Amino acid sequence: MSAPSMPQRKETARTARPATRRRFQRDVRERHFLDEAVTFFAEVGFSGDTKTLASRLGVAQPLLYRYFASKEALIQRVFEDTFLANWNPLWEEMLTDPALSVPARLLAFHNDFARVHLKRDRVRLSLFFALHGWDMTTYFRLMRERVYLPIAANLRAHAGRRTPSDVPLQELEVELAKTVVEKIQYYGIRKWVYGIPSLPPIEPLIAIAVHGLLDGVSTALPDA
Repeated sequence: MSAPSMPQRKETARTARPATRRRFQRDVRERHFLDEAVTFFAEVGFSGDTKTLASRLGVAQPLLYRYFASKEALIQRVFEDTFLANWNPLWEEMLTDPALSVPARLLAFHNDFARVHLKRDRVRLSLFFALHGWDMTTYFRLMRERVYLPIAANLRAHAGRRTPSDVPLQELEVELAKTVVEKIQYYGIRKWVYGIPSLPPIEPLIAIAVHGLLDGVSTALPDA
C-alpha cells in the first residue's frame, strides 16, 4: 500500500494551525479581560457592573459573557487569580528549611509574603471580598495549614516548648503565628485604602515585628 501523499500531510498541517492560533488568541483575550476585571473591581468594588467593565475593555457586554458565564463566575475567577494562583509554594520551604534558624525562616517568609500581598489590587480586593460576603474558606484554610501552623511550630521550637508531635498546637499559638502577617495586611490597608502618605519601608518594620515576636514568645506561650 502506498504512503499518504505529501499534499495530504500539508493539508492536515494547514487545518491544525488555525485551530491552535484561535485557541491562543482566545486565551490571550481571556487573560486581558481578567486582568482588567481585577483592576476594575479593586477600584469600585463588586457593585461595579459588567456593562461598565465591557465599556472599559472596548467590547460589547455579550462578548464578555462568552468568556465568563455570569458576573459571579467572573468574580470567582478574580478571587482564584488574586488569592490562589499567586500562592508561592516556596513559602512552605522557607518556613521549614533546616538550614535556616527560626528568625531567618520567619524573616524570609514575611518579606516575600509582603512582596506578594502588598500589591494595590490584592489589598483592596481582600476587603471587597469580605464586604461582599464571599466564601474565602479555601484561602483561609491554605493560610492556616501552610503558613500559620508552620509558624506556630517555629515559635514553639524557639521558645523551647515541646514539639507539635508531643502536644497538638493550641489556638493561642496559631493566633500568635498570625501576628506579623496581620501587621503586613494592615500596612497594606493604610497604604491602599486609607491613602496614608509617606509610610516607612515595610522591610524594617517586618524585622522589628519578627524579633519582637520571638523575644516575647517565651513569656507569651503557656507551658504545654
